[in-house]
Amino acid sequence: MTEKMTSSQRVLAAAAGRPTDRVPVMYWLNPHMACRLMSEYKPCSNRVANNIGRMLWRRLMREGMFEAGEWTRGLPLLMEEVANLAYAQDLGADIALAKADFTRPSTFLNSIKKIDGRLTFRGNFNILYALGGMYADPIEPVISDSRALRTLPIPPVQREQFEALRKQRQKNPSACFMVEVTSLNQFLMGFIMTMPDYLMALHDDPDSIKIGLARITDWVAEIIRYAVEAGAEMVFLQDDYGTTGRPIMSMKMWESMIYPNLKHLIDATHAAGVPFMLHSCGYQMPFLDYYIDAGLDVLQSFQPKAGNDFKAAYEQYGDRLTFATGIDIQRGETMTPQELRDEIVHNYQLTRCNGASS
Repeated sequence: MTEKMTSSQRVLAAAAGRPTDRVPVMYWLNPHMACRLMSEYKPCSNRVANNIGRMLWRRLMREGMFEAGEWTRGLPLLMEEVANLAYAQDLGADIALAKADFTRPSTFLNSIKKIDGRLTFRGNFNILYALGGMYADPIEPVISDSRALRTLPIPPVQREQFEALRKQRQKNPSACFMVEVTSLNQFLMGFIMTMPDYLMALHDDPDSIKIGLARITDWVAEIIRYAVEAGAEMVFLQDDYGTTGRPIMSMKMWESMIYPNLKHLIDATHAAGVPFMLHSCGYQMPFLDYYIDAGLDVLQSFQPKAGNDFKAAYEQYGDRLTFATGIDIQRGETMTPQELRDEIVHNYQLTRCNGASS
């Protein structure tokens, strides 16, 4: 019988494939859902945040959700910092998801303004965002010519930009703080460039894409170094490589363009002394051998409807890769409570032979 662990011990053991006292829990809440949970399920331990969250949810409901005005739909986004840090822990999560100060929503408040009647703000790399439904989406590319990736200005990374993480670490030493870093492929494809321009440039100007990806990778590696120094115990990269039933690009192109940079970040994370988790939606089966070779510690979220076979993948790779899964997130919002429980238990049963490490 494994002795009771702290959240930090539990997550790090699972990431290394060692036995745990129970399966670690990770919540990745969108801020609107966090506001709803504060209002209808469990209060946040931070009273100020709880009062704000409850007020924002009631206002959203009163004004008709998607029919509500932009301010009503957009203001809950500022709760992201609370949702996956303090509030996730209030709900029993083992992982607290943190960000560098310059990527937190509150840092963009001064740039909010109306452009052509739309609520907008500027983010890192001078990306212009506007509210689309409940989320902020980039509305214009930073560059239109892939050759500009060679000289794209990259924001500096400094130690003091991780002070909030450092304070959170000191405040809660038993939690597992995981720093969320900027994607690679997704970032260039949907934020710096438009998707059509990016996909065409992969064919027409691969050298510029390689240079751009390498420069972003070096920037992210610097973020990882400072974040771990500030107290992060894991690194979390979101980068989608698949769609339903197939990769987004050819495997040959992915191997040439994306894989070396992914491996570089995994190596940088391990050099800092912590494990690396990759979130990648869509079809993942063709990438698993590469993930193993790169030393990936944890893969999240492994969607069944995209064509992934969790049982087969676990049988082949479960001794070398931890899968952070348990719920079919493409069906999660339509499941009954019993269906949700059955899904979690089913996947747990597939992996319990490994000491409940997945």
